Amino acid sequence: MKALGILFITVLTLITGCRTSPPDVATNFDPITGARTDLMSENILETPQTPPREVVWLNASRLDNTYSRRKGTYYLEVMYQALTDTGYLDILFGTSLILNVDGKEMRFTGNGSYNKRKSSKKGYVTETALYEVTRPQLDQIAHAKQVKVRIKGNNGLVERDFAPENFKRFEQFLARARG
Repeated sequence: MKALGILFITVLTLITGCRTSPPDVATNFDPITGARTDLMSENILETPQTPPREVVWLNASRLDNTYSRRKGTYYLEVMYQALTDTGYLDILFGTSLILNVDGKEMRFTGNGSYNKRKSSKKGYVTETALYEVTRPQLDQIAHAKQVKVRIKGNNGLVERDFAPENFKRFEQFLARARG
């Protein structure tokens, strides 16, 4: 009986230890207001460059706004990370995120990354920028055949293409983020 218990704990540890990645879409509820937040994170846009000069994520979120009785506001979030030597992209205020979705350009305007920059002691810099997006635009992105991403900054331009995994994650986000 004792050997069976040890075997069970070992198997359980192996199973739970293998799950290290976050869920594709996380949903949180505010216990006081009941507001719902859906978040797709860790949606990395791969680069063929080895080693990469910078790492870029394009995430999505939906925030409930129960006070104004809106169905929710959707956002795209660009996260940029690079070595300190490479430096910040310095994402611009205004139209700094451009997606080419099946040949049609979608331009997104945001407040830039000025107040959302961090440097770590490990030798990295990170910055984040948010852009409001509509659900129909997210539908177009998720169901496109090809998406090219351009992020403009004062210190350069970063370009990436969607991989099959990126489309899948956007589809999962839309299935979960109702409203």
